[in-house]
Amino acid sequence: MPMLRAFVIVLLGAVAVAGCGNDTTTSPTTTEVTRGTEVFGGTLGIGDSQFWSFTAVSPGTTDVTLVSLRPAGTSTTTFNTVVGLGLGTPQATDCALSNATNTTPGLKTQLTVATNVSTYCIKIADVGNLTTTVDYTIRVVHP
Repeated sequence: MPMLRAFVIVLLGAVAVAGCGNDTTTSPTTTEVTRGTEVFGGTLGIGDSQFWSFTAVSPGTTDVTLVSLRPAGTSTTTFNTVVGLGLGTPQATDCALSNATNTTPGLKTQLTVATNVSTYCIKIADVGNLTTTVDYTIRVVHP
């Protein structure tokens, strides 16, 4: 009987020790940022600029694409004219740019910028290359 008693004590001790350890494992949590798409468009005259505002609701990456330039009122003809495209923050009646490029339209993103929770603006401007009024389309994908 002493042998059985010793065995039970050892077994209970082993169970107690096993229960004392904190042997839980957790996987890292990843938060996927949901990005929204906004499309802005308008008519840009010779020497003019325009801007549009949007709000990033979480930190992440904002992509800006000048999708098209077309003669005003025409949807079947496109231009490859270089214009200014930028991202910044609204200031009174303008957009204070923090990132900008001169670009032609295309389906490849022309600006990729890390953004935080805030209100931003997209600006398009004639940099001296327009010879006529154009319609434009800009796509912005942001958090």
